[in-house]
Amino acid sequence: MHIQEFAHLSLRDLQSLLSKREVSPVEVTDLALDQIEETNGTINALFGVRANAARSEAKAAEKRYLDGTPHSDFDGIPVTIKDSVNAEDMKWYHGSAIHGDGVLATKDSPPVKRLKQAGTIILGKGAMPDFGLSASGVSGSHGIVRNPWGLAWNTGGSSAGGGASIAAGIGMMSVGSDIAGSVRLPAAHCGLAALKPTQGVIPHAPASTVRSAGPITRYAADLDAWATLLSGPDDADRYSMPYAAANEIDQVIVGVTADFGFGPHVEFVVRKCVERAKRALGSIVGKVADVEKRADFDLYLPIDNSLKLRGWQEYLGANEELRSKTPDQLFKWFKEVEHWSSTDIREIDAGIERGVAFCVDLLSDVDILLTPVMPVVNFPAEDRGVDPAMPLRHTTFTAPFNQAGNPAVSICGGFDERGLPIGIQLVGRRLDDARVIALAAMLEKELNIFGNDGQKWPTNPIA
Repeated sequence: MHIQEFAHLSLRDLQSLLSKREVSPVEVTDLALDQIEETNGTINALFGVRANAARSEAKAAEKRYLDGTPHSDFDGIPVTIKDSVNAEDMKWYHGSAIHGDGVLATKDSPPVKRLKQAGTIILGKGAMPDFGLSASGVSGSHGIVRNPWGLAWNTGGSSAGGGASIAAGIGMMSVGSDIAGSVRLPAAHCGLAALKPTQGVIPHAPASTVRSAGPITRYAADLDAWATLLSGPDDADRYSMPYAAANEIDQVIVGVTADFGFGPHVEFVVRKCVERAKRALGSIVGKVADVEKRADFDLYLPIDNSLKLRGWQEYLGANEELRSKTPDQLFKWFKEVEHWSSTDIREIDAGIERGVAFCVDLLSDVDILLTPVMPVVNFPAEDRGVDPAMPLRHTTFTAPFNQAGNPAVSICGGFDERGLPIGIQLVGRRLDDARVIALAAMLEKELNIFGNDGQKWPTNPIA
């Protein structure tokens, strides 16, 4: 099998080939490792590659298939995980040189436990930006991650390496985490699909009311199977819960908006892409209604302040001798926290609650909402964001739903004149993850972005 052929396989296709023994876990793993060798020096997506261990695990999986005893339908399938997703005996850097030589994990996070139990083969870790606090691929610990669709362009973040590696044909899925859009943004930049689940549907540790683990894949149709595998209660996450079955698609009410009433200007080509997706959704569900509701305040600002607080706390928690390795741009952004009062913190919480109320209102008359993922298509690989003073400012359409806990799926809605992917997002009510995924898969099929006449995956990264 050639890498381009592999990159166009759906998860179901690969599982069928493995079960019929028409391809082996060894062949698939060797293909992934060869692609890492071929491309990683260019895109800089992965670190801690487990080449020898992966080959050994692939041989064991191959034997299980020959014996008719695979661990699961996922046995022998290569995947990657984000820097911040702990796996025993793999290092955690959280993207920053402030953590020195990294921290060796002593136990597996919930997503990794599920992956190992299923027999998947973890190839390595995806690089991420410092502290996970810029929606980019600029990492103090591992350098700049570059987009296979165009090396001069950003991958988005913070699950940057996961996005770049999947776009380049490496593995079938990458587990990322999303606190303001961190799986959806790389999916948008890299032409992929990603799920930010309802809070707790996919357990992660430490437990969080705003950060979720989520899968990044090449196709939306693959998300449901991975979400099913990764979901369910786990003692390490007190918010964890089962993954609910999908409601009926034929009864769904869909709305669309490309304007929340605040944030950066939405580029014309992004609006055009949303309009095309609206028409395609109309072919699937019938009428798609315009949602005219606008916020009467900039609800991203309290979210930004909450993220500053996270950055400051991580800065203070690091070795004092290494704190100087914090990027100046990020330090200037979050250093004001040092002088905040308890009143300032209360105002952040109050602002976030107002934003959550706005998200609830957005979905009060519809079941699923279509939006852009970002107001822009892309920005240079070396930049941490669109606004140098506020590196996550362009998360207008993603960050609010982390606070509200809504499930959201990002898919590729098209390409601009430079050949760069444009992301669109479907957001659902809490616990309606499966229906959002199902509609996203139907929309992706209707748009036919990667059909016979569509773009091909950039398994040879584009300069």
